[in-house]
Amino acid sequence: MSKIVISGYYGFANAGDEAMLTAIIKLLRSKEKDVELTVISGNPDETSKKHNVDSIHRFAFFDIISAIKNCDLLLSGGGSLLQDVTSKRSLLYYLFIIYLGSFFSSKVMLFAQGIGPIHSMLMRKLTKYVCSKADLITVRDKDSLYEIKRIGIPSSKVELTADAVLTLPREEMDNGKELLIKNGVPTDKMLIAIAVRNWKDDDAYLVELAKAADVLAGAQNAHIVLLPLQYPVDMAACERVADLMADKSLATVLDINCSTEEYLSIMGNFDLLIGMRLHALIFAAVMGVPFVAVSYDPKIDGFVKDVEGVSAGKVSNLEAKEIVFACHNAMKIKHGDCLTKLRKLSASNATKAFSLLE
Repeated sequence: MSKIVISGYYGFANAGDEAMLTAIIKLLRSKEKDVELTVISGNPDETSKKHNVDSIHRFAFFDIISAIKNCDLLLSGGGSLLQDVTSKRSLLYYLFIIYLGSFFSSKVMLFAQGIGPIHSMLMRKLTKYVCSKADLITVRDKDSLYEIKRIGIPSSKVELTADAVLTLPREEMDNGKELLIKNGVPTDKMLIAIAVRNWKDDDAYLVELAKAADVLAGAQNAHIVLLPLQYPVDMAACERVADLMADKSLATVLDINCSTEEYLSIMGNFDLLIGMRLHALIFAAVMGVPFVAVSYDPKIDGFVKDVEGVSAGKVSNLEAKEIVFACHNAMKIKHGDCLTKLRKLSASNATKAFSLLE
């Protein structure tokens, strides 16, 4: 029985990160049914209960050291863990966890990571030093591949795959429809979802999103659903967009915290998604829903490139007319071939992980 420790931004009610953990666990168990998994989490009790794994708190360092010392493989990922935009402390934390794996001679894999941006020269040098000790690094997009090679990690250790969430199966839509009805969403109309987050204390982009929502709701006889992917953190931004709309009766803020499966089921009921959160876009892709990206981070641009998708532009200079134009274009696009390729690449992460243990 293999012993694997998984490190990431888990236990913080972020739907994207929780979906990644769900996908990683399913992938690993598809390869070895009885694999022994320990997840480092901000909420170990909830993580353990939800995923049927052992879990330890992200700051219980003696427990973390013991788990990594006795594991066969340390997985760091997925998500954008190695970047210094959020904070240098966050980057240092994840580098420390990776370093522990190599220090105790465990196998170490960065699993479908999004890398960068790392602006600090010191942090770039430290990242190069620590990650060069890993046995394998898989990255989820071409921009991350470029970034990690630019940092100076040996190319022989780096492979391009795809985000783990892409391997999740489509969910039936009935459960999602019931949740929408329960929360006052009229499911007999065209439904347009907006997954938005706060960004740099500037609500100019929220004003533009509200203007676009007004236009789309009127032109399509649609209802707007504001979807918080990190609950309740995203609620303020969602509520602000709804408040800024000319006709507030045409919008519903979905004030619920969902599981990965529930988010996917809800997503399947939408006719279109406008999303800032990366995994809102990936959920839409998994469920075959047209989407428009609003970019606040290179990871958004990377995913849009990989699926030949549509972006309304960057959050810093967003305009309502560009959002509406992008929505009309997105409704015409099919992502089938791109997604099939990405799903295969994503599934290969588990195969590569277990190959390190052979």
